[in-house]
Amino acid sequence: MPTLRRLFAAACLMASCHAQADIRSRIAEAERVANTDSQRGLSLLDALARDVAQGPLAERQAVRESTCWLLGQSAPAQALELVRKAEGEATAMLRLCGGYALEQLDRREEALAEYEAGVLAGRRAGNDSVLARALALRGEQRYVRGLYAGAIEDLKAAHALQARLDEPGQRRYVLNALANLYADRNVGDYDAALASYRDLLVEHEKSGNRQNIATAHFNIASTYEKKGNLGAARPHFEQALAIDRARGAAADIATDQRAYAVLLSKLGEDAQALRLLDQALALAAGDETLVSAIRLSRGAAFRRARMPVQALAEFSAVRRFYEAPRNERFLQKLFEEESLARAAMGDWKGAYAAQGRMMAAQEVLNQQMLDERTTRLRVQFQSEQARARNTELQYQNSVQRLELDKGRDVRRWQLAALAASAGVILLLAAFAMHQRRLGSRMRDLALTDELTRLPNRRHLMALGLRVFSDAAPLSVAALDIDHFKRINDRFGHAIGDLVLQRVAHALQAALREGDVAGRTGGEEFVALLHGAGELDAMRAAERLRSAVERMDCSGLPAGLAPSISIGVAQRTPGESLDALLQRADQALYAAKEAGRNRVSMAA
Repeated sequence: MPTLRRLFAAACLMASCHAQADIRSRIAEAERVANTDSQRGLSLLDALARDVAQGPLAERQAVRESTCWLLGQSAPAQALELVRKAEGEATAMLRLCGGYALEQLDRREEALAEYEAGVLAGRRAGNDSVLARALALRGEQRYVRGLYAGAIEDLKAAHALQARLDEPGQRRYVLNALANLYADRNVGDYDAALASYRDLLVEHEKSGNRQNIATAHFNIASTYEKKGNLGAARPHFEQALAIDRARGAAADIATDQRAYAVLLSKLGEDAQALRLLDQALALAAGDETLVSAIRLSRGAAFRRARMPVQALAEFSAVRRFYEAPRNERFLQKLFEEESLARAAMGDWKGAYAAQGRMMAAQEVLNQQMLDERTTRLRVQFQSEQARARNTELQYQNSVQRLELDKGRDVRRWQLAALAASAGVILLLAAFAMHQRRLGSRMRDLALTDELTRLPNRRHLMALGLRVFSDAAPLSVAALDIDHFKRINDRFGHAIGDLVLQRVAHALQAALREGDVAGRTGGEEFVALLHGAGELDAMRAAERLRSAVERMDCSGLPAGLAPSISIGVAQRTPGESLDALLQRADQALYAAKEAGRNRVSMAA
């Protein structure tokens, strides 16, 4: 028969379990409320913190962790202060939250160090919750730094852990991060991204969270747009916009309108695109970052609508905003658009200058990525050093107890091996960076025509096969410079090369968004018109012909005004890429026989 003391202990244990269950329930309720009202959620947690101030340590820690994560994004400085005050009671999860707050404050190196520590702590303690959260956060940081393979590895591992832990909220968060990574243009696994976003949409529709449903539709639309399937993107942008309008979320509505307007602009629906961008500007008033992004998109829409003066006015208005903090990613886009707008006006000198600024911004971005990867190697090396030192200290203690003299010899060898390893790591890092630069240069040489800087035939055919697998409409335009042999014979090959360069630049400036032109040999070019039906393809080809006809001829011999002939063919069901190109070539011959400087459609 149980003693009275055992019965009393069992009663206390049951009471403790009920109390812990009540604390967990109140934390969950506060987090649920915070999804729609963060301040009210924090108020509930503050009240709970007061209730458990004298309670068990585990309860205080649980409330601190939940409060920290809520503060992490909205008030990161307060989250850091909460971690600091916890001092000796800080859990590994709380320190991870501190790392997240550091990331929001743009102290990314310190944040990454906390995530690395969290991964180690989670693995050592066998704590899957900590490990899953740390892997997810480290994966997102690797993604930001361009370390795509490591990011995918971390996020997939985090997703598998979350599935086992049965934490649906965190699992959805990781799945969304993984989908965003797949959808990045540098990864380009759009089908995997779409599958993940659709899974998220189904789950959000079951829970009835309208904000998350709108976000899923927005992400699906953006991925379809990157894939080149503009028709499939449209209904999802419309769904996201309709849901956010019903919610009355001004900032989300403005973001939806901007993205949808960019899509409409690409589809040639200029009036509706500009109207949506005007509405977005009004809604975004006061948010300088969003306003600048909208005006940049507005300038691009003006440029596509062949209104280059208005486009340049928009670019000039936002240039200072992006130049002050040197936001190279947006500057690169701005200068690219400015170059195209100036080329459309015939301002070739200004276009070349803007293109030079665009290339300088790209170079800075490349260097930043290289610096970040070097930093990553340094952090890994320092972590390895710390682990090696810890192992060395442990070994020293055991060896001293066994045999002091032999221990000294072993330590010397270990230190020598550690130094040699450090040297090897540094040499490998330097060699890897050199190989990366060399590989990038070799890829550029292998894929780019040296004279015109357009894709060469091999690269263009590879791009053609890639888009050929898409179900979207596809047309090709075969282009040829009229009487080019006469130009070479009369004026020499130096002038012929200059004509090729000028024509290439005019074609590049006149291409639609998402189209690509390459030099296939001599005076011959091919343009891939993705998503273009017969009418769109003819319009695009006529724009290319007109751009060459109006191009800058300064520096060319007097009277030399190059023109091009174009043959256009639209893909038919079951047709191969080679067959499509042959039909475009036949149409090109027809254009030449009809008098040159014209566009002909294949039968």
